Amino acid sequence: MPSVPAIGRYTVAPIWARSRPQSVMLSQLLLGEAVEILDRADGMARVCFDRGRQEGFVNEDQLLPVADTVYHKQLHEPAYALDLFGMLMGDSFAMPVTFAARLPAYDGLQLNHDGQRLLYSGQAVLAADLAQDAALMLRFGRKWLYVSELPGGRTPTGVGNVELVQLLLDLLGVNFPRSLASITTEGVNVDFVEQCQTGDVAFFDAGKGAVNHVGLLLPGSEVLHVSGRVRIDAVDHLGIFNREKGRYTHRLRVVKRFLPDAALTQPISLDDRFVEQPENSRQILIF
Repeated sequence: MPSVPAIGRYTVAPIWARSRPQSVMLSQLLLGEAVEILDRADGMARVCFDRGRQEGFVNEDQLLPVADTVYHKQLHEPAYALDLFGMLMGDSFAMPVTFAARLPAYDGLQLNHDGQRLLYSGQAVLAADLAQDAALMLRFGRKWLYVSELPGGRTPTGVGNVELVQLLLDLLGVNFPRSLASITTEGVNVDFVEQCQTGDVAFFDAGKGAVNHVGLLLPGSEVLHVSGRVRIDAVDHLGIFNREKGRYTHRLRVVKRFLPDAALTQPISLDDRFVEQPENSRQILIF
């Protein structure tokens, strides 16, 4: 069946890894996110998302067919909702939206959804007005503190580890994948901790070798990540140190840069804060 451009119709549409009843949630669509329908059967649509990197299944009634012009506008030049939770108000109903939802045909006050004009009074911004600035990204990220972890989740009711980093980078126009398997070949490697900058993406393992965790580096040798909840922990060249537990929880494997290089006056330091290690161990392990 030919692909049909579509956008997510409701605030949250789960993407299933396979057709139900054996389905497992793979990811979530937010309002206005562009996907392509590859096939339909039994009320489910097989869709391509994450710019062609992944496929999954979603209920057909949560998708809205649109013209090619709208599809590409939503994909490349959207307007984003910036409040963690907000409401779209129509004449006879209201629709909840969450952070990073894409507001179709938004003019600063109203948007056009399925031919209806809806009011949105929350904070919003056009993609063209967002600079690829690490400080801005981390300011958005701090809004998520204490949100519960939900693998595959992309809303303030539950968010996954990779998904939070993807949402924040996508907001700044960075094509960051939703899966760890797709990330290993992207970004620019940061080979030494002395070269790390705020907003760099750090990759970790849990002591078993395979990379399974990501976080955003902050000034002061800290990292924003999702582990049980969205949190900020200490980080050094060995990994993430959880002050509450008094131990390391994730081992640092590699750091990659997805934002432009900052001025030389803005590097961050991952100091030997918790244990002493030989100087030659300060080089980050590379895949």
